[in-house]
Amino acid sequence: MSIQAKIDQAIHHLGSISIQDFIEISNFDNEGFYNKKENEKISRKGHFITSPEITPLFGYTLCNQFLKQFPNTKKVQLLELGPGNGTLTQDIINFLEGNNVNISQITLIEKSEYFQNRLKKRFDKDIKILENLSHIEQKDDETLFIYSNEFFDALGSKQFIYNNDEFYEIAINKDQNQYKLIHQRSLLSDFLKEFYASYDFIDGDILEHSNLTLNFFSDIKNILRKSFFFSATDYGYQNISKKSTLRLISDHQKINLFEKFENVDYSFGVNFELFNNFFLNFKPIIESQSALVSNFLPSE
Repeated sequence: MSIQAKIDQAIHHLGSISIQDFIEISNFDNEGFYNKKENEKISRKGHFITSPEITPLFGYTLCNQFLKQFPNTKKVQLLELGPGNGTLTQDIINFLEGNNVNISQITLIEKSEYFQNRLKKRFDKDIKILENLSHIEQKDDETLFIYSNEFFDALGSKQFIYNNDEFYEIAINKDQNQYKLIHQRSLLSDFLKEFYASYDFIDGDILEHSNLTLNFFSDIKNILRKSFFFSATDYGYQNISKKSTLRLISDHQKINLFEKFENVDYSFGVNFELFNNFFLNFKPIIESQSALVSNFLPSE
């Protein structure tokens, strides 16, 4: 069954579908973007390209940032969130081994069956491929090096619009064969007003809120118990945007919502302000990718 048929089926049974559910189906269903079988997804010949697919220098930059914090580390466990083709992890392995750093464990968190199969072909059996963080174990003499690139933007988010002191959920229905965005009363309105009480909203402002992201943040925090370094690179914003950040990409082209349903990558801008507040006790540093490269690009 096509993605569009599955969306139509959900709307038929429920009356409407949330933005988050629409995107989770479109991205991660068995026939969704990240599982549909095809030759390439993340490459020049695929649908979009990321920094590690262009140059290994991006991975080397992350390694330099890590080694600045842990210059005398002897044993490292690598943990990548959403590795895709595995290119970034391979670059990091090459750099650390070239600098005589012992890599004791490698774990890749990937729920796409398509990419799981590609990773199994690329790496040997000693690398663990998991769908969640529940089985991560760190030894006392290891430094845990967690990293991701364009991972959090793929997590689905609900969208709400503010009107008359209430948050209404933006959902999708279908009327006379036309897809439409509608506004529905939400049981989450009071919770959202409390959770985002430090912000001033006016009528028409859009709020993107993702329990999927918050749950993943919690899972990460639960494993940050010993020596660790965590770096996340993504498209996003440092101040809450109050507008839709939803992006659709297919064949390296931006497209409009409902323009097509098959082979479309959906993503959101990442709320780094929320990221910062969630991990505040760890004193996170938020900087642009250009600053990261400028400060840690290898000189040789």
